[in-house]
Amino acid sequence: MRFCVIGAGSMGSLYGGLLARAGFDVTLVDVWREHVDAIRRDGLHLDGITGDLRIPVKATSRVEDVSPVDCAIILTDANSTREAAQAARRVLGGAGFALTLQNGIGNVEVLGEALGAERVMGGTSNHSAALRAPGHVTHTHAAPTWIGELNGRSTGRLGETEKALAKAGFTPVVVDNILAHIWNKFVLNCGINAISAVTGLRLGEIVRTPAVDELQTRVIEEVLAVVRAKDVPLTDADPMRTIKDHCWKKYNKPSTLQHVEQGKRTEIDALNGALVREARRLGVPTPYNDALTLLLKGVEKHWAQTVRGPAIDYDRLEAEAAKDHG
Repeated sequence: MRFCVIGAGSMGSLYGGLLARAGFDVTLVDVWREHVDAIRRDGLHLDGITGDLRIPVKATSRVEDVSPVDCAIILTDANSTREAAQAARRVLGGAGFALTLQNGIGNVEVLGEALGAERVMGGTSNHSAALRAPGHVTHTHAAPTWIGELNGRSTGRLGETEKALAKAGFTPVVVDNILAHIWNKFVLNCGINAISAVTGLRLGEIVRTPAVDELQTRVIEEVLAVVRAKDVPLTDADPMRTIKDHCWKKYNKPSTLQHVEQGKRTEIDALNGALVREARRLGVPTPYNDALTLLLKGVEKHWAQTVRGPAIDYDRLEAEAAKDHG
């Protein structure tokens, strides 16, 4: 199979790099030119639990440079799914399809609108990775990758994708209810990511800080209330326990915390923000998720200013404010 990974941040680089190491024809596409240039010049530096590797892999910022591929793996953040869908249209061959491994809900629908639902495969990954520097990614946690056709059927392309991911070392699991697995991951992310980004705490610190642990419990309770009201069939019988156990064992930085520390926009509108929108439509109160979403918008602004500058002259702003209201 020929692959194009659209969105070569930490997770996109991880998947694309290991597929390339396994012998597949892979092209990474990303808008961060410095990252692309480093990969083209020196190869992808992937370290962490996979080992310390230097992987030759094609990389570009121009989708026009990509030859037709069989599978476009979508790993942009949810804010960029529409742009990723248009990029996928340009790189997919006649029988090609897009596989989304993104966080959040709504990505499958956006890709389906652009490509046709029959050209979209669903997936979700519990791997984690961190972008250390241009061209350098650390693999921090390994777990299965769930994939499946949206209609639940077994297809040749699904089997080929499973074989490719297995050869690359991703432990793929083919399921006939992939949307339920996407919602499982959505519940997990809603219960962890924004809390970590707002507080600056890592997973293990969240559950070991009583006040924040209680906040997490209330956030998850609201998420599960929306899931019940929407009648979403989760495969996890006890998501609360799963999330608490996961946090107890891990001290990694969720992607949302990584994004705010880099001064980037987060995926909050596809996570807790999306939950709040669904809750309002269903008439389910979600005050904790609503507050968390609003707070994270402020955190985003603070970190964007801190990372990108320039420094704010608060004395000047106060003087201008006094003049305006004098």
